[in-house]
Amino acid sequence: MLPYFPWKEFLVYLSILTMIVGNFTALWQDNLKRMLAYSSIAHAGYLLAALAVLSNNGLLAILIYFAIYMLMNLGAFLVVILIQNKIKSENIDDYNGLGYKLPFYGVCLGIFLVSLTGLPPTAGFIGKMYLFMALVEAKMIGLAVIALLNSVVSLYYYIRVLKHMYLMKGNEDKPNDMEAGFANKVLVLSLAAPILIFGIYFTPIVEWAKAALR
Repeated sequence: MLPYFPWKEFLVYLSILTMIVGNFTALWQDNLKRMLAYSSIAHAGYLLAALAVLSNNGLLAILIYFAIYMLMNLGAFLVVILIQNKIKSENIDDYNGLGYKLPFYGVCLGIFLVSLTGLPPTAGFIGKMYLFMALVEAKMIGLAVIALLNSVVSLYYYIRVLKHMYLMKGNEDKPNDMEAGFANKVLVLSLAAPILIFGIYFTPIVEWAKAALR
């Protein structure tokens, strides 16, 4: 007979550790790619929290969260790369006033970051909602509170990027004509549009997740 291993407790502690390490490391990053990379670790912690539920509700939350996360994380990285191609920098200080010089990229990056935080009316809110519902239904209130507090921490470093883009004076030496090309606009929009659509009308993605479980 195999010895008993406390998988649920192991997943809970691993989830907490992953969320805390990812979010608090991302908190101190000035390089946007590194910030997004460490925030990805934190999001893995949220997925582990849903896995720790060890039920169909937890698996449903994982499928919904992962599908949405794929869109918003790919979108955020893509916009950061495209902006880097324009300004030759990934440092947050070089994003000062960039929302006015690159309005399309600025708005789309804002959508992705707000969704990564888990705020309405974006799809990221739906992913977080199903995750918290699964935790509450499993009576894992403590883990739900820790996940919520970590989401508050992530709010700071995501909103910090928007503050630099829209509330801080930009570098006057940088050219004003830095608008995105048509092909890049189509690519970014193909990732940003579902974030807003599923944030309002999320039935299709929930039904897809339920069908996948069946």
